[in-house]
Amino acid sequence: MQQYLSDKLRVISLVSIALVLYIHAGFHADEIAGMTALDYLQHFLSGLLGRCAVPLFYLISGYLFFLKVPDGFRSVLDKIKKRLRTLLIPYIIGCVFFVVFGVGVALVPGTARFMNSTLLPLLNRPVTDVLCAVFYDAGNGMPCAFHLWFLRDLLLIVLTSPLWYLCLKRLKWVLAPVTFVLTYIPIPWLPFQPLFWFVLGGSMVSVSLSTLDARTTASATVLFLLLSLAQLFMPALVPWHLLNIPITLLGIVAIWGLYDLMAGRHFELSAHRLLATSCHFVFFIYLFHEPTINIVRKLIVVALGTNVVGYTTSYLLSPWVFMACAVAVGVVFRRSLPAVYRFCTGGR
Repeated sequence: MQQYLSDKLRVISLVSIALVLYIHAGFHADEIAGMTALDYLQHFLSGLLGRCAVPLFYLISGYLFFLKVPDGFRSVLDKIKKRLRTLLIPYIIGCVFFVVFGVGVALVPGTARFMNSTLLPLLNRPVTDVLCAVFYDAGNGMPCAFHLWFLRDLLLIVLTSPLWYLCLKRLKWVLAPVTFVLTYIPIPWLPFQPLFWFVLGGSMVSVSLSTLDARTTASATVLFLLLSLAQLFMPALVPWHLLNIPITLLGIVAIWGLYDLMAGRHFELSAHRLLATSCHFVFFIYLFHEPTINIVRKLIVVALGTNVVGYTTSYLLSPWVFMACAVAVGVVFRRSLPAVYRFCTGGR
């Protein structure tokens, strides 16, 4: 892989995690009742622009998984073993951290207001129910650490990757449209949408991921923004949920091309120390941003007041404040306890 492409994937991953933080930085409708402008802002930034974040992670995961398989099926099996170390262990640790942190905060007097919900009732359930809720499904299709559904589904796709490898080898680009059609068939426990993005990323191994020209980038960006604005202000215009994947794909093309325009062909990530350091901690931020980001966003509201200014400022700033804090904690963690850090993050 060329260094430019490697740097590009790292920076785009950082952009994606910033969008994920915005998705989880929004306030519930009852908290911002009557604040129409903020409600629209949250829906546009977190819901419509932010919808590109997770598909981008799946695309990159699929691309990197199938990028180098020199020994064919054997290479795929080797990658499964590696991914079990780099994904499964962090997933288990992230799930446990979420519950332990949430319960711990709930037990400290006066701190419950910094959490969106309490996990204390979980302690009264049978052990099997607790294990299922913590590591698989808490009753809403996601584990207690709801943000880790991405990792759970990615693990399932990786475990079944020999099948997708054989399908890609036989069908090549045909597999992506097939999985796209499957996304419209709602079957519980089968993550067809994540699979589509993962397979699409794997399909891109066979093509050159070159830079996009300014015209293509501008067209994709304008069309994506116009469609997103139309969906925001005219939600009943068309069945938007049927167009979600095509619109998201436009957004991804826009992000891909905008990077080329803004960074330039001679951009080197290593020459930008702060940016390069932040890129190293994307996975760390993803694993542990819930429920910790709640403390940051609610502290800002406490400081500025439960009003439009307080909630809007918190929504716009808390992802960046949290990211700065998380990177600082990650740097100290990695330097002080490198072996523990590597274990928690799967060596990433």
